[in-house]
Amino acid sequence: MKKTLLLTTCALAAFPTTAYAQSTGTIATEEESTIVVTGTRAQGVEGVVVPDTTKAKAQIGQELIAKQAPGQSILNTLNLVPSVNFTNSDPYGSSGGNIRIRGFDGNRISLTWDGLPLNDTGNYAIYSNQQLDPEIIEQVNVGLGVTDVDSPTASAAGGTINYRTIIPPRTLGGRVALSIGDFGYTRAFGELDLGTFGPFDTRAFIAASTAINDKFKGPGQINKRQFNARIYQSLGSNGDFISLAGHYNRNRNAFYRNPSLSDLRGIFGVTEIPATITPASPLEINGFSDAQQDQLFSFDNLASCARTTPLRGVVQNDNSGTGANGTGTSAPAVLGSTANNPLNTASCSNFYGVRINPSNTGNVRAQSRFTLRDGLLLTIDPSFQYTLANGGGSTAFSETARQLRGGSTAAGLDLNGDGDFLDTIRLYTPNNTNTRRWGVTSSLVWEAAPGQRIRVAYTYDRGHHRQTGEWGFLDAIGNPESPFGGRNATAVLDPTGYQLQQRNRLSYALLNQISGQYIGQFFDRRLRVEVGVRRPFFKRELSQYCYTQASGSGFGYCSSEVLGTTPIAAAAGNFVVPADYAPAAGATVPSNAYYAPFEATYKFGKLLPNVGFTYRVAGPVSVFGSFAKGFSAPRTDNLYRRPIVTIDPEETKAFDLGARYTSRRVQAQATAWKINYSNRIVSSFNQDLGISLDRNVGKVDSKGVDASVAVQPIRWLSLIGLLSYIDTELKQNVEVGSVAFNTALPAGLIYCNGTAPTATSGPVTTCAPTAGKFVPETPKWQVGGRANVDLGSVEFGIQGKRVSSRFLTDVNDVRVKGYTLVDADARFGLDFLGKGGEKMYLQLNVQNLFNKFYLGNFSTQIRAADNPNVSLGGPRTFLATLNFGI
Repeated sequence: MKKTLLLTTCALAAFPTTAYAQSTGTIATEEESTIVVTGTRAQGVEGVVVPDTTKAKAQIGQELIAKQAPGQSILNTLNLVPSVNFTNSDPYGSSGGNIRIRGFDGNRISLTWDGLPLNDTGNYAIYSNQQLDPEIIEQVNVGLGVTDVDSPTASAAGGTINYRTIIPPRTLGGRVALSIGDFGYTRAFGELDLGTFGPFDTRAFIAASTAINDKFKGPGQINKRQFNARIYQSLGSNGDFISLAGHYNRNRNAFYRNPSLSDLRGIFGVTEIPATITPASPLEINGFSDAQQDQLFSFDNLASCARTTPLRGVVQNDNSGTGANGTGTSAPAVLGSTANNPLNTASCSNFYGVRINPSNTGNVRAQSRFTLRDGLLLTIDPSFQYTLANGGGSTAFSETARQLRGGSTAAGLDLNGDGDFLDTIRLYTPNNTNTRRWGVTSSLVWEAAPGQRIRVAYTYDRGHHRQTGEWGFLDAIGNPESPFGGRNATAVLDPTGYQLQQRNRLSYALLNQISGQYIGQFFDRRLRVEVGVRRPFFKRELSQYCYTQASGSGFGYCSSEVLGTTPIAAAAGNFVVPADYAPAAGATVPSNAYYAPFEATYKFGKLLPNVGFTYRVAGPVSVFGSFAKGFSAPRTDNLYRRPIVTIDPEETKAFDLGARYTSRRVQAQATAWKINYSNRIVSSFNQDLGISLDRNVGKVDSKGVDASVAVQPIRWLSLIGLLSYIDTELKQNVEVGSVAFNTALPAGLIYCNGTAPTATSGPVTTCAPTAGKFVPETPKWQVGGRANVDLGSVEFGIQGKRVSSRFLTDVNDVRVKGYTLVDADARFGLDFLGKGGEKMYLQLNVQNLFNKFYLGNFSTQIRAADNPNVSLGGPRTFLATLNFGI
């Protein structure tokens, strides 16, 4: 046992960058077992490593990360991983984006950083613009459709992404990187490595960056600041350590305005974007002329907002649909839309000053590993994280609105201070989310006998998720007093002193998870078998402090008024209904019906086994296979729509079978996979309630092939290639509405039961024909690669990727053309400058080298009639960076 532990520890010391897992416990378990099996470890090719695990995984290291555009989101680098597609909202990565793995969207993918879960505790969203500076990321690894046995998540139905911070170096030094680029981009990054210090040879670094750029279309800027630090203490010579790291990120971003189908129709007309689009007559968006491209690049939020001037006794209307101050004066419409007229006060909802995405995020995370005795390891990874963010927005209110008067007898609320209640005034109405999250993941790893390892793990994750919408005031030109509205500035109070807002709710997301794993090595350690199981116990505790709209979207109605319980037939104003309220079959819920404030608790859990093997056939050739179950609990918003919600977690069964060739010159992997996905959650129509609710709608079957190769045929040349094929199918139709006798069936819909309504049958539910359709935003084919030439002081790289067409809707009635993007980079050493020059280099990056026009992110919907949105991909973008070593 001592000999085995010594062998693995020595291997770790010799190759410190092997790890390809998320938590310290998984690193200690998987990495050491892998080294014992293979005897050696491939260093990778240009930072690309194919991990020899039972699951399909991919790893990209700092060598390749450093060649991408400085400051870019680390998720963008994953476009060099098969079956992964990331679409950026901005060339510099600071404005968000969408990621898909094997057809699963970001909300169903677990993102972790040093084992710290980063998905939103409420809706599991991934915020790609809030990630660590790439200069201090050691590596990023991807689990394609599977999770680790101790994954600290309730959302990983579609795979995992984890990246790791660099370990502080032993020597005193550091670096400064200064960047300039297109669209006014400037960035400064600095890192100070303190080396070893103190009586125990402690190591640490501190780093900071600031970046700002204009949007590539429309007004506004994107501004990001970041601070990081890590202190690392080795404990002896056997790999034990304690580490503490901290991070703070401040974003102030102006949104891009993404056109919807109706916007495209307004720009191009019904010839190219027909008024009626159905699965029988689908729309193919195959390209745009130069003139149309110019129009799309000019379609964005407004640079100015014509607000009304307060004047007593005169009606001012911030939502008048006419010109400034309600005079009726109008300017020529932009792109044929009065919503884009700067003198149209109703268009101020599209003013860039309120279309913003401010965020303050931070975390403190610790990692530790202790050898309790020979063959027995303990790892503990605690963490805390903080988030305050919103997505901007504004709303125009009549000063006499019932919600503003609240429980008072006042005639109105004077919002603009002109002494009357005649006006309709625009307020800043963001939806603030403030999260405080505590967690810990711990493992006990026992080397029971040579080649036999047992592990038990526990995860605790508690998210305090406060969601409010404090209204705030706008200044004379339409900018909010504070990006966080009345939370951090002047509050909007009704006559009773009640703070007006559009939501006020609190939830606790509590995860307790236990897991176990066995790893055995057989046949002269050529075969490794893993058997594991995890059991999450996930609970959501909800407190809704406002009334909840019983129809439509289920939005909150926050007011000091006390809503009555008058029977529906006699109700003149708003009224509350019981939690189990349901109208007659086929009837709609009245728009003035609300559920009273409520509390609710939901519990979710599932026994999730996983098994796998690797077998070393000969030398560098091995085969592997795995089976794993995953699940994703319903999101908070799904559960706030009404007091009683019956919805099951989404579940997956993932199968992988593949082969690898791994050596110091070649890293190759090919995998055939299949994922059965059940209990898919979508927003669909409920006939009994007459409204749309989130519900389970059945199964999705996916299958495909991943293949990647990284090869270094000669010392100065590295080549990377990737290929993926995905085939997905929605298995059931989705209910979207109902029709009564003698009512025409809406275009593109079908009768769910196949029978039209009759005079005696009552209303019949209608469905969108999603059964048999392809999952939207998922490319069937992805092909890409990279070539890198390293001539010592000069290095060149070029990489590209072809993404096939994607559907914009569940019913596949809109298909968007595929695209091919090529990026290039070059690095020039400045050692010829003499002393100090050996630590300097100039790096040039160009993204979208051939300036291809393409549509990037999608906001998908069930069908075209639901008006989905698309975003424009960034144009060709040049960037230069000067790096100084210190």
